[in-house]
Amino acid sequence: MFNDNLGFNPFDKSHLPNKGSSKKFLDSFKQKNIFVYNGNPRKKISSMNHTERLDEALKANHKSGSDVYFYVNGGRKLYAINQFTCCFCDMDAGRDNQGKYFKPSVVMQKKKKFLEQINNFPVHPSWVIDTRNGYQCYWIFDDQSRKMVGKNKTFWNGLQKKLVNYFGGDPRAIKANQIYRVPYTWWRKGWEGKAPYFTSILNGSTGKPINVVDLQTALTGQSANIVIDPAKCSDDWYKGYAKAYKNADANNVPVPADVAQQILNQLNNGRCGQKNTYQNTDSILSHDDNDNNDDYMNSVDNHANNKAYGVPYSGGNGLVLSDQQTKLLKTVVEYLNQASTALYFSNNRFLSSSAKDLAHQLGDQFCIG
Repeated sequence: MFNDNLGFNPFDKSHLPNKGSSKKFLDSFKQKNIFVYNGNPRKKISSMNHTERLDEALKANHKSGSDVYFYVNGGRKLYAINQFTCCFCDMDAGRDNQGKYFKPSVVMQKKKKFLEQINNFPVHPSWVIDTRNGYQCYWIFDDQSRKMVGKNKTFWNGLQKKLVNYFGGDPRAIKANQIYRVPYTWWRKGWEGKAPYFTSILNGSTGKPINVVDLQTALTGQSANIVIDPAKCSDDWYKGYAKAYKNADANNVPVPADVAQQILNQLNNGRCGQKNTYQNTDSILSHDDNDNNDDYMNSVDNHANNKAYGVPYSGGNGLVLSDQQTKLLKTVVEYLNQASTALYFSNNRFLSSSAKDLAHQLGDQFCIG
């Protein structure tokens, strides 16, 4: 069990970065780590300093007032990630209605609720990192899980989205090339008038790897669609989201009205069950690989016959599909969600509900977000 008794005052400015403890944590990822540290907290990540030397990054944290991060999956860019090493979630206390950080006393109460969630979750994280504003949790994959997941981004993304929804985490901090803070370094937000906070690893963290099938099972029934909570998101990311939301379709339907009309027209023309290839880049459907179109449409036909009465046999619990299979299945889920809108507007409410239900079951079973 994890507990929040740190054994020291994290606001005490005498603390020094602890290379030994940081390295033990980093070594558990079994990868070549890239560190990033900032001299100016307002800089974009691409403008920050990057290094493979932990000593350099820790020195910057101590001497230059820099924050220190690492790329959780080892790659600065998506194409450089050849292995997903873990799942992770940032449980952040967020900000108040004025966009300011809560006082430490308020954050502490929120942390206690986070900790209760963590301890009650069937699969305990390998590491729980204490930061000023919450906890950062990591579920390190064991060797078998690393082979199963590989670089299957679609499946991995589904797990990430389920985790962030389960714990009410920060939805902007789950990218494949995400950076998280290195423990036993200083958290700094001086430009917001906040005192530095020394981060550490919570008691109860063992670094023990987990099996991804156990994690997937524990998240069964949890939505793999991101739920946006404005209190968890801030800065430019949320401003961009808010701007896009204001420009959303006035009819407030799951997809824009013109897209819904496109689907409806195709249904009326009897084309949705046939083998079509959508060459138009503005089409309602997009494919990572056009060679998969025939297989895709065959899959739609098969699922349409089964309606929403159950997920196709998966060959046993914990089946992990290949990257191409998950991409194909994701296309099917997206199609079902979009088709359900057209069915709704054509007064086929039962079929609309069935399509939506099947999309949900497939997304849950195979972690398709």
